[in-house]
Parts: sequence; structure tokens; C-alpha cells
Amino acid sequence: MRTSIIIPTYCRPNQLRRNVTRLLESVAGLDVEIIVCGEMDARIEDGKLIVTIDLEKPHPSASGKTLVVASSRGNVVTSARVDGRSVTVGLNAYIKP
Repeated sequence: MRTSIIIPTYCRPNQLRRNVTRLLESVAGLDVEIIVCGEMDARIEDGKLIVTIDLEKPHPSASGKTLVVASSRGNVVTSARVDGRSVTVGLNAYIKP
């Protein structure tokens, strides 16, 4: 069974990916796939909230019912502002297997 580990891009993903993969494969004997989640940006343009996020290699959701292609991994406070307050965005994009 393959184990997926998701790490954000701000964690120096290439170095972390190598170290975590080596550790888990050697110590626990696991088949490991490291998924690096991308950056998300939100801005207001012409009265619309524009959200951009990096696409990921499709990987199983927590329930296993769908394949996640982009996710903010929870709610993220963005630099977009409405009435002087920051806009918080939670985003999940998926496909059916």
C-alpha cells in the first residue's frame, strides 16, 4: 500500500522530500509518495475574487472517493481584502476516479 505525505512548498520541498522518503522507506519499509502542495493566491479584480492555485499530481482524497488535483489544505488567510478585512479561502479541487 502506498502512503502519501503532503508538504507545503515553503518547507524546501526537494530536500524534505528526499529525507522523508529515505527515512520512511528504510525504517518503516513503506512505499512512499511525497506530494508537494502548491501556492495559492487570491485577489479582487473588477468586483470578482480571483483565486489561483498550482495544480498537483492527482492523489487520493482522505475518503478515497475522489482524486485531489488542487487544495489549500485548510483555510488560508489571503492578501485580498473586503471592507478592510482579509479574505479567508478554503479550496479543494478534485476529479472522479
